[in-house]
Amino acid sequence: MLTLAALPWTAALRAPSAPALHSDRGTLDFAALDRAASGVAARLARRGIAARDRVAICCGNGLAFPVLYYGALRAGAVVVLLPTTAPPAALAGTIRRLRVRLVAADTEHAAQARQAVRQAGTGAAQLVLRGDSDADRPARSRGELHLDTLVDHPSTTPHPVDPATPAVILNTSGTTGVPRGALHSHAGLLLNARAVAAEMLHLDERDVQLGALPMPHSFGMSAVLNASVLAGASVALMPRFDPDEALRTIAERRVTVLQGVPTMFSRLVSTRAAQPASQDRTPLPSLRLTVVSGAPLPAGLAAGVHRHLCRHIVERWGMTEVSPLTMREVPEGDGEPGDVGRPLWGVAVRASDSGELEAAAPSMFLGYAGDTVASRAAMHDGFLRTGDLGRVDRDGRVVLTGRLKDLIIRGGNNVAAREVEHVLEGHPAVLEVAVVGLPDPDMGEEVAAALVLEPGTPPGIAGELRRRCAEHLAAHKRPRHWYVLDQLPRTASGKVRKGELRDALLTLEPLEAG
Repeated sequence: MLTLAALPWTAALRAPSAPALHSDRGTLDFAALDRAASGVAARLARRGIAARDRVAICCGNGLAFPVLYYGALRAGAVVVLLPTTAPPAALAGTIRRLRVRLVAADTEHAAQARQAVRQAGTGAAQLVLRGDSDADRPARSRGELHLDTLVDHPSTTPHPVDPATPAVILNTSGTTGVPRGALHSHAGLLLNARAVAAEMLHLDERDVQLGALPMPHSFGMSAVLNASVLAGASVALMPRFDPDEALRTIAERRVTVLQGVPTMFSRLVSTRAAQPASQDRTPLPSLRLTVVSGAPLPAGLAAGVHRHLCRHIVERWGMTEVSPLTMREVPEGDGEPGDVGRPLWGVAVRASDSGELEAAAPSMFLGYAGDTVASRAAMHDGFLRTGDLGRVDRDGRVVLTGRLKDLIIRGGNNVAAREVEHVLEGHPAVLEVAVVGLPDPDMGEEVAAALVLEPGTPPGIAGELRRRCAEHLAAHKRPRHWYVLDQLPRTASGKVRKGELRDALLTLEPLEAG
């Protein structure tokens, strides 16, 4: 069976000179990507890395990431993806906990990786991959490689691997909110990539995906990188997301598929809407499909995407442990709140007696690395406890109604934060909103709304939003505290960090209470 390690190799057999990766450093075709991955695998073997050893990668969205990623897989290693936004101390904890043998980094994150290895104190080896910008700085030690050298390495045939073999460990908060490493097999991630490439995106060699999602995370690594290489499509890499730069890249590279989290689409829509009237603000001509995931898609934002970016929107539901689970075509106009569509091939979704959704799929993870207790607790009769509340309608559609850990208990009454957020998202002045519970001596918890507003919104907006809530929500569900922020704290995958937000709100004066 094909493995993740063989993806560049098979793509190079089909179309060696077809572009695989575009970046501001240059373009790699599939043959060059395959040779570079072979070179990394050879170097790791010389460094003593054996099958199932753990190799961590600390890289941004440049050419170094896919080269190191596929190279480590070809060496038989289990790849640990380190989030580059995490401080060295947090990375050091991951290196220790997962017993990482070697940490590979690009030049931008080399110092961060070195500090993390030093703080981990485990003696993990280090490797730095230098790119085109370092052409005048040749590799100076056995701990450095250069991309120009790697692309000249002979291609090697990947070794056969049992499909059930562990391949990648992804950082996740799990369904419990505690940071853990979700361990995935070659087969599971290949089925993930196949579902995305064939069933959801219908990718082929003519397509170009925008690589703006962080590659060290499930969405970017699997739905963008793996799916594209599997289908022979190319990826236009962005070191970091910027709406103006993204729009330029989409136009210059003729990007056809754009996947992202709602925050990315919100910023792209705002940028397009703010362009002078003389410029074309209709949907982008090259885009045939946009896909949103990571957080619910507000109805108002969907309308903006239809108007300014692309007529075709797919919303998908999944998580780091198993993805994708469901998808839906987003209509022009409001759909049912929380509707995330029907399960994909091989996926089963059910609602437990508590209202929590449970899922099983071919792309299911193997468990949390090194934590058998948490792995068992996450499962129920072969189904993953998703942590999402919802229902499965008679026609098979899955509807999300909230998160278990997002329930606010106000005076003994349950308040689903997502229900309140949906009501507030329907107001045109609200760009983003997150609802949390704040400690209250009388009610136990009080409902608080943190808002990101359209520029120029008048100061009396809280009163207007209170009236809107009164029209749509029971009294115990209405926010009593209102805060206006420049932005909401989010993870790299787009989810709001509600614990961090809650702590921040406790230090601020509310805009209005009542």
